[in-house]
Amino acid sequence: MRAFSHLILVAALAAAPALAQVYEPPKADEPEPEESLESGIENFLNNLLGQAQPHLDRLGRDLGDTLGSVAPVLQDIGELMDDVRNYQAPERLENGDILIRRRADAPPPPPVGDALREMLRPAPEDDPRLNPPMADPDAPRPLPDPDPESEIAL
Repeated sequence: MRAFSHLILVAALAAAPALAQVYEPPKADEPEPEESLESGIENFLNNLLGQAQPHLDRLGRDLGDTLGSVAPVLQDIGELMDDVRNYQAPERLENGDILIRRRADAPPPPPVGDALREMLRPAPEDDPRLNPPMADPDAPRPLPDPDPESEIAL
């Protein structure tokens, strides 16, 4: 029995160098698994940005156009808020509104600019001067005059 245990010990010791020769350490120029994960994420994000690039360009152009059309209005608003010292501290109301009152001893505010005045002008359908409200809003509206060309003869 003792010889058998020596034989197993010798076989195990002889197999160890054989197992050690099978293992090869990774080469220095091969990426480690962590680097391949990073490169995979990088490729995914590059592809995502590549596909989104035309849409982002269009969005940038549209926002630039919008900002260009709103810039005169923002300039007029900036001119209206002439000097911060002409205003009291902001005050929050119970309903959540915030009021910023002009001081009584402040000089009169500058006139409203044309761009801001144009933006604040109501649309024609919302202007009560152009579309006076009906006496009874629940009353049926009158039908337009019939157009003979669109009538169907029965």
